Amino acid sequence: MSHKIKANLLLITCIILCFNTSFTQDKLILNKEEAEAVFLRNNLSLLAENLSISKAEARLIQAKVWPNPTFTLDQVNLWKSQVKEQEVVPPLMGDFGRNQQFGISIEQLILTAGKRRKLMALEQVGVEQSKQYFEEVLRNLKIEFRAQLNQLNYLQTYKSIYEKQLTSVKQLTKSYKNQVDAGFLNKGEYIRLKAVWLDILNDINNLENELNEVEYNLKHLMNLPASTQFELKPEGLAVNIDQLIEFDISALIDTAKNNRPEYQISKLHEDFAQSYLAVERAERVPNFSLIGEYDRGSGIYTDFIGFGVAMDLPVFNRNKGNIRIAELEIQQAQLNQQFATSGIEKEVNLAVLQFRKALKFIQQIDSDYENDLDHILNAYTLNFKNKNIDLIQYLDFLEAYLENKNILLQSAVELRNKAEELNYAIGKDIIK
Repeated sequence: MSHKIKANLLLITCIILCFNTSFTQDKLILNKEEAEAVFLRNNLSLLAENLSISKAEARLIQAKVWPNPTFTLDQVNLWKSQVKEQEVVPPLMGDFGRNQQFGISIEQLILTAGKRRKLMALEQVGVEQSKQYFEEVLRNLKIEFRAQLNQLNYLQTYKSIYEKQLTSVKQLTKSYKNQVDAGFLNKGEYIRLKAVWLDILNDINNLENELNEVEYNLKHLMNLPASTQFELKPEGLAVNIDQLIEFDISALIDTAKNNRPEYQISKLHEDFAQSYLAVERAERVPNFSLIGEYDRGSGIYTDFIGFGVAMDLPVFNRNKGNIRIAELEIQQAQLNQQFATSGIEKEVNLAVLQFRKALKFIQQIDSDYENDLDHILNAYTLNFKNKNIDLIQYLDFLEAYLENKNILLQSAVELRNKAEELNYAIGKDIIK
């Protein structure tokens, strides 16, 4: 082989490798745990909600600082006598300030009745609320994400079953066509088999459309490029039935109260209302300002330095309206907490009931049933090839096989979804 041919082959090989590399770079194959890691790292809603925590922390920082002092320069006369003999006010430095009047004052607001400390406590509750709001967004997005993963796994598995049967039926159809062309079989059975092949192909196309929609939702949640091909590995998706024990409803409700963000938010709402009431009650005590003044040329002293205090007199406004609002906020928060408690109790009971129902259905299916289905279908296919059974018998069992496979897959998805709904109701992954 010449050096030129070798060089061309090497170039072609490099091009093929580069093409394959660029193609596979857009395909992402992950298991459940890896997919969740990408979701938690990239989801834009979570990133945006996390900024709310930073904003609340910034408000707490702002609540800690004292008000800035106020500097005032006033009473400046821009017109002054130019006649030296009429000098009334001597200059300060050089010729600056001769016969010129002005005043300077510095004023510092002093917050009374612990208002600054109470405002800090109020903003601290705001930080905790922001964290719980983040947990609530995460909780809602997580169950949506896991449901989409379960649906993707179902569609991928169901599609592979159909593709396997499509290959088998396609081979049978080709064999039948050869026998029809040779005059050994009538064309009716071939057309019937061809129709089944088209039906399966159409079902695969429909499954692919559903797969594309689920992949779109997952890529949106994971913030992946539109060109990415996402494939889910089945590991980590099965519910470990052996680890399940009889649920204690009361213990689950207590766990839910400790972990459900909306319940914690309802408690924080009451804490916020209590802090808000403390701030509004403190507003009944007026703040005061310390004042330092320098006055030049406006009184009996050429240079006057004085001090003073300024404050509102609580004659007309005792802040009664805002205090009443804060008291009503507390009552409203307590009612919301009772509502959240009632909702949690009902949701946990319903989630446990539905999970038990899905689990009971799974447990009624023999563990070897799916393998038996596969073996019997293989036997039917072989008998049909050997003409031990007719076309109608084969197609009837094929239809029953696909329906039962779908039932098995749907029951597995239902169990996983109900397990996730129970985790959602508890606010904690008690079922892995």
